[in-house]
Amino acid sequence: MTASACAEAPRLAERLQALTRCFALSRLVTESLELSEVLERIMTTSRQALGAEASSLLLVDEAPGPGQGQLVFTVAQGPASRDLRSGFRLAPGEGVAGWVAKEARPVLLVDAYADPRFNRDVDRLTGYRTRSMACVPLSYRGRVIGVAQCINKEGGGVFTEDDIEIFSLLAAQAAVAIVNARLHREALVKQRMDFDMELAAGVQQSLLPRAAPPLPGIDVAGLSLSCDATGGDYYDFLPRGDAAAGTATLLAVIGDVTGHGVQAALLMTTVRAFLRARLLSPGAPADIVGDVNRLLARDMGDSGRFMTLFLLEIGRGSREARYVRAGHDPALLYDPRSGAFTELSGRGIPLGIDADWRYEDNVVPALAPGAVLVLATDGIWEARGPSGEMYGKDRLRRAVRRAAGCDAAGLARAVLADLDGFLAGEPRHDDVTLVVIKASAGAGEKEDA
Repeated sequence: MTASACAEAPRLAERLQALTRCFALSRLVTESLELSEVLERIMTTSRQALGAEASSLLLVDEAPGPGQGQLVFTVAQGPASRDLRSGFRLAPGEGVAGWVAKEARPVLLVDAYADPRFNRDVDRLTGYRTRSMACVPLSYRGRVIGVAQCINKEGGGVFTEDDIEIFSLLAAQAAVAIVNARLHREALVKQRMDFDMELAAGVQQSLLPRAAPPLPGIDVAGLSLSCDATGGDYYDFLPRGDAAAGTATLLAVIGDVTGHGVQAALLMTTVRAFLRARLLSPGAPADIVGDVNRLLARDMGDSGRFMTLFLLEIGRGSREARYVRAGHDPALLYDPRSGAFTELSGRGIPLGIDADWRYEDNVVPALAPGAVLVLATDGIWEARGPSGEMYGKDRLRRAVRRAAGCDAAGLARAVLADLDGFLAGEPRHDDVTLVVIKASAGAGEKEDA
């Protein structure tokens, strides 16, 4: 062995020992998925590997806004570290850390104050004197996500190129650990959100009627399918009057809130509560809808959200039906004797827009035996199949006509099956809600007897 090789051997042995220690310490960094713990471990490991008095880690602020791109002191260890824990920020390119983040290259400062890139504001803030510094970028897939710094060698020495090499190896491991910890945190947040959404969906489904109250002479059914976990469609069956006194009626309600998801679901439940509370007082359908609209308009203000509604009241024996249309698509009335459809239209705007709007009662004088009333939301006829074609109201009418001999529940299932066949596996992009009211054959004849 030559003299120069002998002289180099202790340095190589020391470097090998440092690298071995570096890899051992790097395992500590990757053992946790808790972001705050990962960040602390990164800097503790770096201080031990480089023998530094102090260390700090700055992360790039990636959130949209005025602070985007700034470096934020996230972890600080060592003397005077308490003054840097409050989110002290550096502008893009500011100081040594800013330069490292911008250039994605490490920096070694033997004398920090002799380098024009060094920002003395941090020393002035903390009262700590920086002598030497090793600063490396934290890069992940070509993108700098932060900067790590080790400050002042213990015992008064200075950092070396070997220190930079070791620090860079740690930084590469640290960047992956940070990204993994962030992904883990995002997954936990999503998992919690999914759980909350599942819970909200369960609550919302529990608010929908399981069955219609019995009323002689009519058969009623409904169904609602949300395209998200929660939706903004609504239907309900609300009994009124006294069955023993022969004054019993049934209110069938269907509604559609703008948009879908959690906000729409909350508005839907609000309208449901308003309607049920209003039914404790007497009044015609137009009075009921008008009072609910006033309450909703006060709550909604200028939010831009609103809800369409169709409310129909039908009495024993289906001799007469009264309805109010609040911006909702007209209901369909099908007479199987003539095979004709009639749209139950009427004047009215959606709920929540104008508190002073006066709604109108509309009357269907008498339902024919076997007549079918279909109340639906636009998620049915605006659904698009694989070719981009809409399902449309004509196809809905054909499906109703084919299934008119079924009971109300069977007719509703037949329409939904026809819609599913049309979609051919394409996802629904809006909520689907359907209410079917069918007059019993000879319903009006008992009244005439």
